[in-house]
Amino acid sequence: MKLLARKIFSMGEIKHVWLLLLSVAICVVTFAIDERVNPGDQLWLSVSYFASFTAAAAWAAANYVGHLRMNRLLRKQTDIGAYVDQLALSADDRQELRNYLEDFAADLERQGRRKEDAAKEAITQFKVKELLSMSKYSSPFETHGHHYLLGLSGLTLTAAAAFAAIGHALPTRSLFALIATTVAAVYGFCFLALFFLYKVMDNVLYRKVRDYFG
Repeated sequence: MKLLARKIFSMGEIKHVWLLLLSVAICVVTFAIDERVNPGDQLWLSVSYFASFTAAAAWAAANYVGHLRMNRLLRKQTDIGAYVDQLALSADDRQELRNYLEDFAADLERQGRRKEDAAKEAITQFKVKELLSMSKYSSPFETHGHHYLLGLSGLTLTAAAAFAAIGHALPTRSLFALIATTVAAVYGFCFLALFFLYKVMDNVLYRKVRDYFG
């Protein structure tokens, strides 16, 4: 439970924060001008809102891609022991694989390869075989849980509720409270929707990779 809570409120997981803040800033400024000035020409307002939406969409895409990682088994490694130890194998199978890779690396060393290069080549050759025979339950990519979006949504919606309460408590209509409540609520629900969208994208990516290697 503590681990899940830490994941949910791990705001440091958010990538490209500046792009998200740019979207929020454009939205707030445009909303304020729209409410206070109410210009007759609405075209530039539409363009500004579209720019805010575009920045938010760009952040959502960049944030998702920023959390994609190559499967640990396919990353470059030069330590046979460390590579074998991370595999989900029994102790006997792990030792057998270690012996095989070390023997293969020793043969390469006798052919003139440096020790580090020989170990790297042995691991690479094994990875190629694994990649070509990758099962439907494997993927060359590791996706993120995206739990931080739930925390971000909860915090933003809580802020929206607080701003709404402040607005109702004030004797006169507050433009600041209105804008803060509306923007926080919109982004809060969007963060929640984005969590589920990311999950769908994870599933689509998994299926595409599975079909490719299946």
